[in-house]
Amino acid sequence: MPSHSTDDSKGKPLQSQQSTESYYYLSPDARTKLPIYQYRGSDLSIVYKYILSPLAAWTVDTFVPTSIAPNSITLFGLTLMLSAYGSYWYYVPTCEMLDDPESIPRWIFLWNGIAMLCYQTLDNMDGKQARRTGSSSPLGLLFDHGCDAINSIFGSVNWIIGMALVPKDDLLPCWALIFGPYAMFYVATWEQYHTGELILPLVNGPNEGLLGGALLSLTSWYYGPSFWQGSEWHDALQTLLPIQSSIVMRNCDFVVLASCIGFVQEMVVKAMSVGKKHPTAMTTILPIMILTVCFFLIGYCEPEFLLSIPRTALHLSMFLFVEMSTELMLAHVTSQPFSTFGRCQLLLPLIALSVWICVLGTDDSVRYWLMVYTVALFVFLSFKIVIVIREICQVLRIWCFDITTPYAILSQEPKKYD
Repeated sequence: MPSHSTDDSKGKPLQSQQSTESYYYLSPDARTKLPIYQYRGSDLSIVYKYILSPLAAWTVDTFVPTSIAPNSITLFGLTLMLSAYGSYWYYVPTCEMLDDPESIPRWIFLWNGIAMLCYQTLDNMDGKQARRTGSSSPLGLLFDHGCDAINSIFGSVNWIIGMALVPKDDLLPCWALIFGPYAMFYVATWEQYHTGELILPLVNGPNEGLLGGALLSLTSWYYGPSFWQGSEWHDALQTLLPIQSSIVMRNCDFVVLASCIGFVQEMVVKAMSVGKKHPTAMTTILPIMILTVCFFLIGYCEPEFLLSIPRTALHLSMFLFVEMSTELMLAHVTSQPFSTFGRCQLLLPLIALSVWICVLGTDDSVRYWLMVYTVALFVFLSFKIVIVIREICQVLRIWCFDITTPYAILSQEPKKYD
């Protein structure tokens, strides 16, 4: 909505209304740029073009009323993934199957596979619904991006449990499956920020990646998670190729290796492409590098420490990742500089804890401070998300989860703060 348009119910220019409202995260320039933002991007995936996109369009046209807000569809998809993550957390709280992997009820793998497929479809449906109802907005893009960032950890942890990986024995593969998607997701956002468009390659995470994750979960449901600890694929490969090796690769090792190749290939291509056009852009990769390296060092120096508080460590990494990636997207849609220094400030406690653990070792006080850091970051991020959504809604004169009620009817009269 152009900033010079008027609100018919009030008879006042929107720009003058906005000037009397208080803002914390959106600067005056950001409030000017936000309404004129235009999304540019394309998805080169053949699976998306011929299967996923038509399926989402048909589902929206057939089952979704025009009164449903696109963001409600996005949130519903995230809720499904949260329920799958919760079931894994309940049955495997430490992310490690201490007993027989087959003792875990298989229905959680079935539900995770279904939830991933539903999430993928709903994630494609929200954009279709937005265009269908004429409610596309930068808020929808940012909301969708934030939900995808949160879902990254759900998918990674569920992969680790679904393949019966044991963190104390498979620490490096677990680290790769958690921070590989983080890095790939961040680099894609980083590319969009610097080039102004998002180009998803022929094979990408939102399409083939989620399908692969769903297939992995369904395989764990049908054959059991112990299947991934077998060597059937290695034996078949040795039968086809005259290669003799003393190293026996498990089925899960093939999955981890293929995932890492995909992560590295996509990140390197994007980094080289953007780095040639924008040499200074490499500094904005610093936050994700610090996050990844710090957790690697902690895991390398004191693996038992992370294994003693696995969920706290996972959630801390998620909160930091969501904050930096959504802040980068917010800077993109408002055409503002990205504060690398600001993101690094939030990482200072993690850096200090990493040095502490690697140099002095661990004790109960380290565990206490890590818990305080995680809770404080969760509270900060929760308030920030609510405030940013509220400010964007004020600028665009829209509701986050309602596309039928005019904004001015329920919104209060603007208040001026000294």
